[in-house]
Amino acid sequence: MSSDVAATNPAPGGALWHRVTKVSGQVAFSLWSPLVVALAACLMIVLGAGTALVQTRLAEMAAATPRQVSADVVPSGLPGPLLDLTVAPDDVRPISMDAARAWNASLPFSDLPIQAARPFIMPPDRIADYARALDCLTAAIYYEAASEGALGQAAVAQVVLNRMRHPAFPKTVCGVVFQGQERTTGCQFSFTCDGAMARQPSAAGWARARAAAASALNGRVIPEVGMATHYHTDWVAPYWAERLVKLRQIDTHIFYRWTGAWGLPGAFTGSHAGTEPTIEKLAALATYIEELPAPLVDTGVAIQTVAAPVITLTPMSRPQVETQTESGAVAEEAASAVETAEAAAAPPPPPAVLSNPLVPLTTAPQRRSRIAAPR
Repeated sequence: MSSDVAATNPAPGGALWHRVTKVSGQVAFSLWSPLVVALAACLMIVLGAGTALVQTRLAEMAAATPRQVSADVVPSGLPGPLLDLTVAPDDVRPISMDAARAWNASLPFSDLPIQAARPFIMPPDRIADYARALDCLTAAIYYEAASEGALGQAAVAQVVLNRMRHPAFPKTVCGVVFQGQERTTGCQFSFTCDGAMARQPSAAGWARARAAAASALNGRVIPEVGMATHYHTDWVAPYWAERLVKLRQIDTHIFYRWTGAWGLPGAFTGSHAGTEPTIEKLAALATYIEELPAPLVDTGVAIQTVAAPVITLTPMSRPQVETQTESGAVAEEAASAVETAEAAAAPPPPPAVLSNPLVPLTTAPQRRSRIAAPR
């Protein structure tokens, strides 16, 4: 009797377990089950990767060595953590070249996509400014990457143009290249303050660098370096390298961009200032351009014309020679003088046209004078 009651009236716990088992079976065989499992797995992966990335970045920032920056060379408008990345680019670790290469190899490249910069075209209506920009960019390419390949030289030019568009740097090509040139240390490009420009460039190397600079100023983009604003050779180890995003190595140069929003396309919105400065250090290598006067501009105001005075020319008759009946010699002499005057005023006859160019001339050709009269 008791066993029959237990079979017909199961315990409350057993009924709950039966319902859970039934619902689980329905969910397991539902069409939505794979989608729910996939979404849950993706959510766990994203959360795990984000946590690891944040922890890695915090560890890198904590390990970075803070640098002291002099107050008299601090550029305006830069956040505090970014000052040392623009003021002292040549502040490197005192280690050997082999040790620097090993240290650089230990820093991983970013696996984020590299976004290409927009093309830059120098305004063609200001020839003198274009010539100055071309000279400055040529000097940067030659003294920074004369031994690099064509892609390496073009990448250096891309960094200069990227800086020109970034709010942390000047808005001219020459201003970017020669920023900090007045200091013995802290110049943005080392060749502008370490005496490298005292070395006369080779004609072939300068022409090669000039071709790369002209290509960059006429819209060529190097997508391999994206928004890079920093680079260094692989045999030095700057303190700032581990605090930037390592993009790519081309030849011996390693290229970096800013972290965060300052390294994204939205930050590169600056436009060219319009007037390139004259660089005294570049005078020996600069291209001389003679600026032409500005063309006349139609202002819409009518120009009043002044009528010229009317000059009436009275035709002169041919002088008549008085005929003297007494002496025919006088009339003949006067007529001869008139014919001589007319022959002197008449243009010389054109040279003879040869029907066959192989037949030589029977008379000597007239020779033109090539002697310039002295002043």
